[in-house]
Amino acid sequence: MSQSSTPATQSTTPSSGNPTATFRVEVAKEQFVFSAAHFITFAGDICERIHGHNYGVKISVEGPLDENQYVVDFIALRDAVLKETQALDHHVILPRDHKEILVTQDETETTVRFRERRWVFPNEDAVIMPVVNTTAEEIARVIAENVRSRTREQFGESLSMIEVGVDENCGQWGVCRMPW
Repeated sequence: MSQSSTPATQSTTPSSGNPTATFRVEVAKEQFVFSAAHFITFAGDICERIHGHNYGVKISVEGPLDENQYVVDFIALRDAVLKETQALDHHVILPRDHKEILVTQDETETTVRFRERRWVFPNEDAVIMPVVNTTAEEIARVIAENVRSRTREQFGESLSMIEVGVDENCGQWGVCRMPW
């Protein structure tokens, strides 16, 4: 039987023709950017000065092709990432779980302390992340977890992996890859 006369119900896609094929959707859009300030500790006890980056984000998910022959809807994935980047844009990103960077909030202000140093920000300017240090790798993890949570109902459980990369300086990527 020629392919042109294949019944509509019979699949001729690579997924049925090659059971070992794997599929991934990658989305890296120009609008996946956010400008934010942060500081980290390193080398045990050195705390950087507060500074900012124009971060970029990319995402990929792996899984089987669905009945429409795609892994996920690009637009739904794009929109979930945009919600994350927009929530971080023009904020100070602070760590919730650092043992020496202590972050507290009252009704109006977020106060941050590291030993003798102290910073105070309006609450609306601060994003407290569930991380030890506000590195690109940890920011990537939080974005991945949030996108996975935000899209799980729509995408279901058939995906196997999600990967998010956060670029903090034109080619310096922190990447987090985790099971779906």
